[in-house]
Amino acid sequence: MNAKTPDRSTAAAFPRYLAGEVVADSVALQWPVLYARRWRLPRVVDRFLVPATPEAHISCNLRGMAEFQERDVGGKWITRRIGAGDLFVTRSRTPYEVKFQSPPGQELDNLSIHIAVEPFLAALEARYPGKADRVEVVDFFGRDEILWPICLTCAELLNARVPGKSPRVAALTQLMAAHIVEKYTTAGKTPAHLGGLPIRQLRKIEDYIAAHLAEEISIEQLAELVELSASHFAHVFKETTGMTPLQFVTRQRITLAQQLIRETSRSLIDVGLEVGYNSPSHFAQVFRRMVGVTPTEFRSSL
Repeated sequence: MNAKTPDRSTAAAFPRYLAGEVVADSVALQWPVLYARRWRLPRVVDRFLVPATPEAHISCNLRGMAEFQERDVGGKWITRRIGAGDLFVTRSRTPYEVKFQSPPGQELDNLSIHIAVEPFLAALEARYPGKADRVEVVDFFGRDEILWPICLTCAELLNARVPGKSPRVAALTQLMAAHIVEKYTTAGKTPAHLGGLPIRQLRKIEDYIAAHLAEEISIEQLAELVELSASHFAHVFKETTGMTPLQFVTRQRITLAQQLIRETSRSLIDVGLEVGYNSPSHFAQVFRRMVGVTPTEFRSSL
């Protein structure tokens, strides 16, 4: 984490504090109210702080994939698997921490977009007259079949070095602002209808899984925690994390197993039992699939 990163910043200063190389920037083209940056990101990025900004922010992954983790400062990590077409939308009032890792050759090609405060407030006022000061952006992660092509258009305008005086830039800004206002605000749809679980529900699920790793964990049990049907829960959980509930539970089990092998001298059989595997051979099989080596090989490499 960069110790000099402030808790709050602006869209204009945003690139100073993030990892990666900016390969195209709308500031150089004098786009007046839309800050669009295309980033080439490293394969592995350790924990760093993302400052809050007053501008609404869209982060669009154009290419590549990664295991991406984010959290409120000092909170619990939320893990997602991101690929091409995945989007984040936020207007965070507080900073948050992120880290991620991509497979070799799958480094992220990211488009970061901030909509200036003035056009965004204008879109809010047009949609909700007299209520703009009471409307909040609801954080979103997932796919948006309308916003995705808008982001691709933005990337093309950026690559073509279209100047800020072009009417296309102003039209794109208005379209993007209107879409976020209509779909990703508290006055619009509720978080449950935005394609993912609200953060508080996801943390409730994570806490339950962490406390019951040694036991059988069913989708029905997890769905009951957030008062959803099993099928709907499975759908929104994958929209939120990029993983099925079973894949998430497995990842949590193997992550804890790695920690226990590194930090204790407990037998591998005991470690397997601790994370929910009664069969040593099944534990070894799953561990190897997730980590690339068996538990025995993993311990020998330490």
